[in-house]
Amino acid sequence: MVTLTWPARAWRLAATVAVLLGLAYGTIWGSDQHFPFGPLVQFAFSVDPDGQIRSVFIEADTTAGTRVRVPLTSEGVGIPRAEIEGQLPQIERDPSLLQGIAVAQRRRHPDQPQYRTLYLMVEITQLQDRRPAGQSVDQLAVWEVR
Repeated sequence: MVTLTWPARAWRLAATVAVLLGLAYGTIWGSDQHFPFGPLVQFAFSVDPDGQIRSVFIEADTTAGTRVRVPLTSEGVGIPRAEIEGQLPQIERDPSLLQGIAVAQRRRHPDQPQYRTLYLMVEITQLQDRRPAGQSVDQLAVWEVR
């Protein structure tokens, strides 16, 4: 068994206190951008038994004249849905941020019909006593691809 010297103990204690303070600060005032010292809460939430579940998605009108659901995955456009949800207020204020999705789709899938118009949508499921009681879809933003 090795006995630690006072400086070694002090260094470990200081590092432990710094990490705990960082976690406390991040938990109280932080956001997902401060991870691991802020909460990663994209799936860590509870829903009121009579509340709503909101699910964001994007649809696109294509050069082929069809409307498709944009695959918000690493294989689809390389941008996960959680990234869109994390930037939702900014995208609603500035729909031009959706241009990056069209650019990513064009680069990843040049052989497929390209996006002409992007629609940021939210599906709202109303709960009643924890059971689905109704559903609606709202449009949050529209962007004409350039």
